[in-house]
Amino acid sequence: MCNSSFILQVDLSVGDSLAYCKINSRPYIVVMNAKPPNPPPSKSGRKPPWTGCPTRYVAGIIGDKWCFVLLRDILLHGKRFYSEFLASPEGISTNILADRLAKLEDAGMLQRETDPRKGSRVCYFPTQKSRALLPAFLGMMVWSTQFDTETEAPDSFASAFLDDPTATVKWYEAEIERVDAEIRQG
Repeated sequence: MCNSSFILQVDLSVGDSLAYCKINSRPYIVVMNAKPPNPPPSKSGRKPPWTGCPTRYVAGIIGDKWCFVLLRDILLHGKRFYSEFLASPEGISTNILADRLAKLEDAGMLQRETDPRKGSRVCYFPTQKSRALLPAFLGMMVWSTQFDTETEAPDSFASAFLDDPTATVKWYEAEIERVDAEIRQG
């Protein structure tokens, strides 16, 4: 949770400002650039995700249910192709799917490449940025198994992660590497 509150801003010079903030009830004085540097333009012309507050940043990228489900399919289920995402049981529509894939690509979460086995097809590979979410994704899945009475996750999943989270993350990392290598080797 981002528990910050902006209280006062005083101009120091043309480009800077002084902000007095409280974060978790602790006061901080921060010198900030009034105008942050422009991020590189995205391919689709989308605005960059919210920044500053960590919760806001994550929500700006994966706060939408479809982005979350797509990252699950890519990181945990080894899906890489548009047709595979369409076949997911959640039933995403084609226009939403295209939009969310572009959003995740713009945010640096996916790398879009031509399939070396079939040049007319596109693959979506997870980047290091999206792979860094694995521990959080797995932790949220374990949380869900505790509170979702209709969970589809096997009991062994939660116990394996709770027993050795590092080994579970490494197993998924190895699976990502295996799937990506199979596709890229053609």
